[in-house]
Amino acid sequence: MFDPEAIRIFLEKVPDLRNPWKVLLTLGYLLLLCLACVAFFLLGRLAWYVPLLTQFAMAVVTTVISWVHFKVVDHYRDRYGSMAYRHYFYHLMLPYLVTWYACFFHPLFIAGPALLPAWLAMGLAVFFLLMFILTNIHIERAGFHMVTHGMDVFTVFTDEATLVYSKIYGFVRHPLYLSLTCGCIGLALLRNNGIALLASLLQLIPALAAGAWEDRELIARVGEEHRANIRRTAALFPYRRLWAFLKLMFFMTKESA
Repeated sequence: MFDPEAIRIFLEKVPDLRNPWKVLLTLGYLLLLCLACVAFFLLGRLAWYVPLLTQFAMAVVTTVISWVHFKVVDHYRDRYGSMAYRHYFYHLMLPYLVTWYACFFHPLFIAGPALLPAWLAMGLAVFFLLMFILTNIHIERAGFHMVTHGMDVFTVFTDEATLVYSKIYGFVRHPLYLSLTCGCIGLALLRNNGIALLASLLQLIPALAAGAWEDRELIARVGEEHRANIRRTAALFPYRRLWAFLKLMFFMTKESA
């Protein structure tokens, strides 16, 4: 997850993070964004249904930021050149990450009457959280690095990107969003109530939207190669070859699509 070469590339694109004072300013900016999300979610105490409304609103905000961050890439490249990602990171990526992870963690703070027997809720929570961890491990094994690919460095600098179609990507085109979905459901199951579980499913709104926009961007970039990949793989859930996918997840088999 912390590949030295990926970190080097990321720091080249955002040189501000080599400066301790600018790192502190960046953390302060992040903290303000996080506090805004927390304040928004505190509204959930007003009534039992409000957490669903706030989660839906945050999911929509995340989706809008996702759409904008795909639409303005050319503008950033043309205006800022080699420093395009530096501005993109502060203007769009940090708000995008904060709002998405607000959706991710929100179900963990939603209380309500128990939905399932405690043993069943805990067992399912462990399964989904394990899938969250394993999916991230397999993403890294496939050559997708969270510090570069995951931070959308190569959305800005597409000519530097290496497309990945093997290993977990032979089953699922957007495993990062699968990972986030599994983790969010797992956190909701820890709370074991219907509102938390429904809120976790609302995280699918930005996940499915971002996956569709990424597919469109990759078709524009590589054409038929990615269209063929769409025909043979699932966007998020590997329903086509579920058993083979689970074998890959849990037993590290080399099988791919």
